[in-house]
Amino acid sequence: SELEGRLENAPNLKDIPGTLFLGGGVPVTADKAPIAGIGVAGAPSGTLDEKFAQAGAAALN
Repeated sequence: SELEGRLENAPNLKDIPGTLFLGGGVPVTADKAPIAGIGVAGAPSGTLDEKFAQAGAAALN
């Protein structure tokens, strides 16, 4: 995912108190601005969670 790539380039982001970075979430946008998010959990991998979240976000457009 895009987030995983960012974390590889900036591993100190994982150390921000009160944060948890997991696959399965995608932004919902309107006019290219983020307005909400969709998170999915329960699939065998974060990659699948993210795929299903992307499908949900696409259905809103």
